[in-house]
Amino acid sequence: MGNKEPIRSCLDLLKDRKKIIVLDTETTGTKPHLDELLQVSIIDGNGNVLFDRYIRPTKTKAWPDAELVNHISPEMVKDEPTIEELLPQIQSIIQSADCIIGYNVSFDIHFLQWANCEFPEWGGTEPKCLIIDVMELFAPIYGVWNSYYGNYKWQSLRIAADHYGYDWSSIAAHNSLGDCFATLHVWNRMVAKGDVQKAERLILEVNT
Repeated sequence: MGNKEPIRSCLDLLKDRKKIIVLDTETTGTKPHLDELLQVSIIDGNGNVLFDRYIRPTKTKAWPDAELVNHISPEMVKDEPTIEELLPQIQSIIQSADCIIGYNVSFDIHFLQWANCEFPEWGGTEPKCLIIDVMELFAPIYGVWNSYYGNYKWQSLRIAADHYGYDWSSIAAHNSLGDCFATLHVWNRMVAKGDVQKAERLILEVNT
């Protein structure tokens, strides 16, 4: 979540927010200041696709380690637009949202920020844009304790989606659109089962 110690539940903050989007990206690596975007996908809270495009890097010519994970090759993106060309579309969707949901969403946000995408004000107790990180919420539900960090261990989206019975057959994992749908599924199941409130209680106990 955007707030590590929420005063109010994210579900309470979410009640009056109508423009909900789910965001995910694929990249050439893990360092926003060095690596580049390869794919950006955005769906709304009802699962409608708002944006889904492959992106041609302008500096990186090959990304063998990342390609093993996301299966996006240089050949696949060589004729795609650059992030600079696509940024106005992405920016418009993000600026109109008042809630952004993602899995390890700070990773995606930081990459987009390095690409000069601006985000509405987030953080604090009454953020203009609510950021919900499903990864942080799922960690205490899965319940694996990391004694070194004194906190619950973060789990992959694959583990979270499998935990809530998501069917990966339509779009594979590590495609950003597929990951958007999986994240939305996990979020909806957490809400339906009361796991969001349970996770927030457990997170608050650790932080206090």
